[in-house]
Amino acid sequence: MLSRLAASLQRYPLTWLTFIAAVPRLVAAFFSGGYFAQDDHFLVIEAAQSWVDGYDYNDWLPWNQHGFPKPTGHMMVYPGLHYCLFRLWRWFGLLDPAWKMVWVRVLHAGWSLIIVRTGYRIALRLSNERIAWRCGLSLALFFFMPFLSVRNLVEMVSAPLLMMSAWWLLRGSENRIVGSGSGSRQNVLLTAAANWRLLFTAGLFAGLAINIRFQTIFFPAGVGLALLLQRDFQRALFFTIGVVLPVIVLQGTIDLFIWGTPFVEMTEYVRYNLMNPDNTGITSHWYNYVLLLAGVFIPPLSLAVLFGFFRRPKPLVLWLPLVVFLFFHSIFPNKQERFLLPIVPLFFVLGYCAWEQWREQNVWWQRHTRLWRGAMVWTWTLNVLLLVPLTVSYSKRERVEAMTMLRAMKGVTGLIIEDTMEHDAPLPPLFYWGTWGHPQDPYTDNSIDLKTLVDLNKPPFRANTVLFIGNEHMVERLHHVSVAMGPMEYMGCARPGLLDRILHWLNPLNRDAVILIFKKRSC
Repeated sequence: MLSRLAASLQRYPLTWLTFIAAVPRLVAAFFSGGYFAQDDHFLVIEAAQSWVDGYDYNDWLPWNQHGFPKPTGHMMVYPGLHYCLFRLWRWFGLLDPAWKMVWVRVLHAGWSLIIVRTGYRIALRLSNERIAWRCGLSLALFFFMPFLSVRNLVEMVSAPLLMMSAWWLLRGSENRIVGSGSGSRQNVLLTAAANWRLLFTAGLFAGLAINIRFQTIFFPAGVGLALLLQRDFQRALFFTIGVVLPVIVLQGTIDLFIWGTPFVEMTEYVRYNLMNPDNTGITSHWYNYVLLLAGVFIPPLSLAVLFGFFRRPKPLVLWLPLVVFLFFHSIFPNKQERFLLPIVPLFFVLGYCAWEQWREQNVWWQRHTRLWRGAMVWTWTLNVLLLVPLTVSYSKRERVEAMTMLRAMKGVTGLIIEDTMEHDAPLPPLFYWGTWGHPQDPYTDNSIDLKTLVDLNKPPFRANTVLFIGNEHMVERLHHVSVAMGPMEYMGCARPGLLDRILHWLNPLNRDAVILIFKKRSC
């Protein structure tokens, strides 16, 4: 039986890799609820569902803005796809937000398999079957891949498109015009046309990635630079046409429909980021991303990948785009780890293939094969220990469950989000509450008159429910609220999940506070 399994693995490696990658991703889709970061929920899910329900959560649409409407600088393609999906599911009667998010994660799990399949194919072209298998297995089972692959992170969603672009670029760079003389002229022209079609297709995928995550524009910019350095002007032209076409068709058309002018959202996005380069307040040194790459794949493997990538700048048409992407993100003040995710899979493929080919030819490593084998045992042991709990981790659990409790409660007319402990009230994920237009007022300073804040909204939309963020000094905080709003009744408690508690332990800046729900007692 083992011999048949080995034969099957050798005969159908891509099928097996797909299956191996699909298992943890499907587990994550069903058991890893919540959302990872602010953007992957509030800029995608909240926006799309509010449009379906007749509201505009972020006030992105001009007909919902007050005064003179202006674009907010958000790419509408990805939220728009979710809007269409949620509209379709409402038509079919799928209304439960928890199950909607399960199927959203399932779709993203399937989408992420492109990374594994394409990564294997690229590695096979650059190395051999043994290295390509290991490379594909790593992309399938790296501890962070299943968890992040099912999130609504535009950085992860754009990664398969860049991998597809890289695959067609690699095929195009390997395609050469052959033949000479008049008898072979037709074959030469056909080969040249096929070559340009490959570059055009690669451009299409890169252009689609730009529609999802604008910063991926540095990848095709690097491709164009590589082709120009190779003095391959014709292929550079066809690649550029491929990049520009989906941007015009999607981004231009959507903005034309919404604003009456094409590319206004993209223009505002560029303007805002140039004027506010550190808008999130997360800044660090220029080498931050290099350090991230040196650790994300678990040392010593990550160090080997980093060494392999910078040791062999080949193929230039794939290597230079990653360098350009990394360079511009390194010099830009605003740095978040997830910004690098679009190129992480391709970076690993190029670095790992280069390292393994060098290691297998290096005399010293040939004499110390047991050392590298031991390093891989360490890497995979630690990887599995991280993979299993992270794949089933429920991120932002307390916030999601608090809104789910509100969904089951009757008579909630508005919320006060009381966070006088850390003075930074989190945004409530209203998607799980299923209610829009009701007040959700943060209350972070107990020197401010709470009754005045509550009375700003007239019945029937006056807040009668309080979410206490954290359970510190609850007697004093509850008394303060009761004086302003009247007697309060305890309704429930939502607790953070294991992942949030671990992240808080690693960095106290990550919140892991319980949420206590109190509702004004009915007379």
